[in-house]
Amino acid sequence: MTLFNTLLLREWLQYKRGWIALVVAPVLVLLALVPFSQVEGINAPTPEPIALIAGLLTLGLVLVLAIAVSAYQLLGLARRDQQDRSIEFWASLPGGDAASIGAPMLAHGLLMPLGVTVLGLLGGAIVGSAMAFKELGFAALEQTQWAALFQAMLWLGIRLVVGLTLAALWLAPIVVALMAASAWIKRWGAPLLVIAVSAFLNIYKHEPVAESIRAMLLTQMAGVGNSLVQTGANFVVESDDNGHVNMQGFFDMLFGFPGFAREGLPQVLQSAMHPQFFGGLIVAAACFWLLVLHRRHSL
Repeated sequence: MTLFNTLLLREWLQYKRGWIALVVAPVLVLLALVPFSQVEGINAPTPEPIALIAGLLTLGLVLVLAIAVSAYQLLGLARRDQQDRSIEFWASLPGGDAASIGAPMLAHGLLMPLGVTVLGLLGGAIVGSAMAFKELGFAALEQTQWAALFQAMLWLGIRLVVGLTLAALWLAPIVVALMAASAWIKRWGAPLLVIAVSAFLNIYKHEPVAESIRAMLLTQMAGVGNSLVQTGANFVVESDDNGHVNMQGFFDMLFGFPGFAREGLPQVLQSAMHPQFFGGLIVAAACFWLLVLHRRHSL
């Protein structure tokens, strides 16, 4: 466990500036654009809708960047220590190869996106407040329902942390398989695996094996979607033809979201109790073993 923690600390020390920049850079850019921006199609007498929309857009941008960076780092992870020859140093330390692979995977595949999500919520609150101030002035901010916004953002954060964790587990067999292909076949491994699977599914589209693989892939992606998107309530900010927001509907949504998210957590967790979810984890474990085997052969 000491080696595993050291390896996690190594990832933080090596990539902390880039991870922090994933949040700080978009927030600073959006703050700089606030004086020249406006929320199109929204005419609200109170700042809550404006702040919420601007905050969610900021969070969405940060999450997209974080997921893209996470995928890029994971696909190159298997060959990283070989390229800079640090593999020889880590192999000399007490501990197994599984720790030297698992710690970076955990850092880039889960901990970084979760940390960026929390910081993205804070950045979204700053951008949302700035946008509301720009649209309605300081007097309107004094009347803002800050407690309701805080509770909604808090439960949104909890919901995203749980959802991203489950989504990462649903994606694990696909991501780790691409990592194993990248390790064994070098930089062309992941693209070749994607091309090979796509070609097989298209050529033998009516064969039982191809149909089974396609169904499994669709189920995996549906699991990712169900982890992140919770159905059962309408969170659209409705407005009339003149852009006037239905404030009653908006505040019903705002005050109701914490309870909805809290009651929906068991449902989200139960959706992961699927045979293919556990089967995918077994596939991910097998691909992880291939990564460990490749590490041992590389020494």
